[in-house]
Amino acid sequence: MPHRSLNALVLSGFDHTTGATLVSLLGDEVLPEDLYFVQHLNIEPWQRHRTGLLVVGMTPNTDLLAVSQLIQNRTSYWDVAVCLPDVLGYYSIALLAQGAVKVLPHPEEDLEAAKQELHYLLESVASFQSDVFGLEVADLVQLFGEKRFAKTIRLTGTGCVGSIFLFDGNVVHAETNDGEEGMEAFTRLIGLQSPELRVHKGCLTSRKTIGIPAMSCLLEGSRQRDESGRDDDRPISHSDIPESMDAVQRLNLED
Repeated sequence: MPHRSLNALVLSGFDHTTGATLVSLLGDEVLPEDLYFVQHLNIEPWQRHRTGLLVVGMTPNTDLLAVSQLIQNRTSYWDVAVCLPDVLGYYSIALLAQGAVKVLPHPEEDLEAAKQELHYLLESVASFQSDVFGLEVADLVQLFGEKRFAKTIRLTGTGCVGSIFLFDGNVVHAETNDGEEGMEAFTRLIGLQSPELRVHKGCLTSRKTIGIPAMSCLLEGSRQRDESGRDDDRPISHSDIPESMDAVQRLNLED
């Protein structure tokens, strides 16, 4: 049966034969109810369906700006994955940092690998757990760490979009859409106020910038947040005041 929690799969930018071959190999059990092939990148399918996955096939002639805009314009319950040929592999980090859910092999170079990774991604995206609403990020990290679940937590809030990745009891990686990663990103993400949360099955990354037990990671993140807060409250000293300020400005700041 199709996954009803994922309304649509849209393949964009692929040669029609390549796209059709890829879909035929996936099998009906992971395909959503609606399937679309589009040749151009000027369509935003979330205007028609509430949930879905857009898979963009890039070539050296693809407009990178258009792909970036699709990723950043997506609505809350849509994800965008990108298939990259080896020659464009250096785009991977930038696309993931902007919010792409996954970078996949291009089916024209490795059809079997593209099929396997897209199959797994469709299962993961469709497994969105609605029961996370009302829970704190720290609660989820602690729970998934104790249970040793492989999970990806997506967070959106206060101008920040990011992900925390857990595997075998550890926080292995964290990243934000504006380039932060590792403990710096993790500390920022657990401090978001009332973020929107989504949880996917599986640790959807091969990166390892943290790699410490979930509880230890939470303690370290909390410590760094506390230290940052104390730094913000530190009184202004003479060394903080630029010498270029005139005497009146300096006195006003010191007071």
